[in-house]
Amino acid sequence: MTEIKLYKRRTKGLKIIGMCLPFVVSGLWFVLKKPVGTANYIIGWISTCFFGLGIPIGLFQTFDKRPQIIISENGICDRTTNQDEVKWEQVIKAYPIDIFGKKIVSIVTDDTFIFKKKPFNYTEKINKKIGAKNFNLHLGQVNINEIELSNFINRVSNENIEERRNLIKSFKTKKTKFSCYYLKKILFYTISSITILKLTLSSVIVFWIVIGLMGISAIVARFQPENMTLRKYAFIGVLLGFINFFLLFTTVEIYENITEKLVIRIEEFYKQNSTLPTDIILIEKDLELNFIELYFFNQINYRSFDNYYEFETRLIFRRRKTYYTNISEYKLLAPRI
Repeated sequence: MTEIKLYKRRTKGLKIIGMCLPFVVSGLWFVLKKPVGTANYIIGWISTCFFGLGIPIGLFQTFDKRPQIIISENGICDRTTNQDEVKWEQVIKAYPIDIFGKKIVSIVTDDTFIFKKKPFNYTEKINKKIGAKNFNLHLGQVNINEIELSNFINRVSNENIEERRNLIKSFKTKKTKFSCYYLKKILFYTISSITILKLTLSSVIVFWIVIGLMGISAIVARFQPENMTLRKYAFIGVLLGFINFFLLFTTVEIYENITEKLVIRIEEFYKQNSTLPTDIILIEKDLELNFIELYFFNQINYRSFDNYYEFETRLIFRRRKTYYTNISEYKLLAPRI
């Protein structure tokens, strides 16, 4: 049988893996580095188990060789819709829809097509509001131009079976290319994440504001399914919140690691010279920091006195730690807001 098979893009699965992998790595780092039973140890296991589920899903999406959409001389079938094949005689028309960058081809069918699985009421309301039908070809994972596909469906549906075979044989997919839209999207999330991280680390108040906005976004996404604009911005809020939490915990752990190295080296310096270093730059080379740790190292303000010294980070809530010459004793002062 003459047919066209449209497959999923492998990049979709790679995106899922790319989004989950940092959380899995950071979770494993917590599990391996933190004492058993501590809060960070438990958080590490939760992060590893929860986001670890995305790894097999991403791998399945990447290596799934089954076609998503099959267009044959008899009709159209989309495996993701859980519906039977739509015969060409049942197709009235097809038209493209763009929902916040998601490409869809909506197909209008006659009354002879019986839906195997009836959509939920709220799904029907959303479809009606955005101008879609109950049978839609979702092209988010398929690399094909939605306008070209809808025009092709309309043309084939009006031809006889012999002409359909010829059209299907001669059909060549026009793949969509990486556009400025995706580049702008990447830049938006990158700049927004860095900005939110800096604001969060600079003040406890901003930290709680970010948590509050993330919670509100999650509630809106859950209880406002019909308002597509609210759902869009709610999703962005939740996503930026998750990214911020990951970057925040990563930053805190980097600081803790640097602080631990620094305290040990200062104690060694004190034992060797019977005095505290006047500047931590003097012992920087002995710490063997990588370029990321070196950036955070330069954000630490250090002051030494007769028998104690003080750290003050410029980012993490401007929190200060005062260490005495005994490494096991230190006083954690109130953060500056």
